[in-house]
Amino acid sequence: MKNREVAKFLLRLDFMVTSVLFIAVFSILFMLIYTPFSMAAWFDVTDERSMFVTFAFYIVAVATMIISKVAMRWAQGIIRISTPIYILWLVAEIIAITWLYIGFTRVILPDSICTPQFTMRVFSCVVAILAIPYTFVYLYAAYRSQREENQVMRYRERLLGNNVATSNLINLTDENGVVKLTIDIESLYYIESQDNYVKIYYDNEGSLQSYMLRCRTKSIESALANTSMMRCHRSYIINTANITLVRNEKSSPVAILKHPNIKPIPVSKSYYERLISLVNASQPSDSEAVAEANPLAPNGENSPSAASEMLEEIRALIGKYIKQK
Repeated sequence: MKNREVAKFLLRLDFMVTSVLFIAVFSILFMLIYTPFSMAAWFDVTDERSMFVTFAFYIVAVATMIISKVAMRWAQGIIRISTPIYILWLVAEIIAITWLYIGFTRVILPDSICTPQFTMRVFSCVVAILAIPYTFVYLYAAYRSQREENQVMRYRERLLGNNVATSNLINLTDENGVVKLTIDIESLYYIESQDNYVKIYYDNEGSLQSYMLRCRTKSIESALANTSMMRCHRSYIINTANITLVRNEKSSPVAILKHPNIKPIPVSKSYYERLISLVNASQPSDSEAVAEANPLAPNGENSPSAASEMLEEIRALIGKYIKQK
């Protein structure tokens, strides 16, 4: 139990981004209240020098947290981050920011004496600034994660209750081979790659729902072989049976899915021809309309260039980091 992997939502990008933003805002409010009552606080914006040092500290402290989160995202692809490792990582963040504060204190108050008591006060303050936002974000993320699991359970019960044909059911497993989601291939819309996780979007009684699964994209792509699912982009696997249109948008093709709440899915040049052929195969009645509406000949004027494809992939990566669902 001690080496059990930390809860998956703690390593999700949206959790990390939200926690850093919440801490940045909360710390400002905390210090506005705390500074008048503390001998260790020096935050001030009444003169140019103090204001510069105060802003510089906040920028460096936030940058430190961002670097820590990026490093954690990178590390999870190499090692299994257990609960003890995660806690030690947060403690390291607290120590790093504590020493940053002490370093800035020597700049703003060069005559100050950084005694052990002063260091402990700073350490306690940093713990409070980080712990309170982390707790709120953790509770909210845990609630969302549990709701996601409950949705999956209800979805599975509905499938079994409706006696869905076994041939339509796909079992999706995590990296340990444990079945985490049983899904009707007809209700599966698309899968988005997010580092060591994939986010699965599916329909549950008309409602678009998602499930985060710790699994490599290549593994899930193999599990979905010989189905209507295919990779259409380095970050996306799409259900060709649920495509209504493939159109040229901003000099690059995108696929439009049946559900109105799903954003257009980017299609890379290298996957375009195969995507159209699979759409034609999976939707024989609509294939001509789809193809005729999108005359994107690979070597024609409307063919996406390598540059536009690269820009589309960069936009997709940026979108993953600033606008997670």
